[in-house]
Amino acid sequence: MEVKDRPLSSAALHILLALSESNLHGYGIMQSVKRQSGGNFRLGPGTLYANLDRLLAQGLVGETERKLKDGNTRREYCLTPGGEQALRLEIQRLRQFVAVAGRRLGRLGEGDA
Repeated sequence: MEVKDRPLSSAALHILLALSESNLHGYGIMQSVKRQSGGNFRLGPGTLYANLDRLLAQGLVGETERKLKDGNTRREYCLTPGGEQALRLEIQRLRQFVAVAGRRLGRLGEGDA
């Protein structure tokens, strides 16, 4: 899948970032997002699974089934190469945004001293 250079939603960005660490099931993604954001961003189940459906359809996330010791299976989600590329592009876009904002805020603050 070709990754388009368009901004990711905050939820999608957090999900991809969580999956860049390891494959996770839904609750694991929610916990990882909570942890990586210092509790400032929380995903509810509705938001999580709506975003996962979109990310799956876009080919940015994949699904795997992991067999548990008790014989049951658990669905886990993984970052695809396209998802990794989208995450890298988004991080690059955000770095550029922060650099521009820093320069502008620096100019705005010059007259305050």
